[in-house]
Amino acid sequence: MGNELTAAETVALGKVVSSDAVKKASSGLATGEHGVDFVVKVSGTLKKGNDYDQRIVAKADPWTLLAASLSHLNGVTVESLVREALTADPELVKSLKKNAADALGKLKAPTTTKCNGKVTTNVVASKT
Repeated sequence: MGNELTAAETVALGKVVSSDAVKKASSGLATGEHGVDFVVKVSGTLKKGNDYDQRIVAKADPWTLLAASLSHLNGVTVESLVREALTADPELVKSLKKNAADALGKLKAPTTTKCNGKVTTNVVASKT
């Protein structure tokens, strides 16, 4: 106890390093055990907005829908669909994905979810 980060410190630390930077560093890290012991100074400001309600369409499982659809087709038709999917025009695919997303949205009613206020930061980190 006593060395735990406050909520603001934890959020600042999480915001100061992007997930892309962590992924890049992780991919460049050699296999094996790496000892770490360093001090980082994080300074700046955090601003948290008010909590808000947002309509979110509940996620429908597209794989279940696809499996149910394919189960009503014969093998030749399924093979034809796969062939067509592999050679489809990207613009046609984009249009079909929008139609599919609209259909999936209708399968699950939108729900209102309480969301935490957005956090914006102006923080920097440096080794001390």
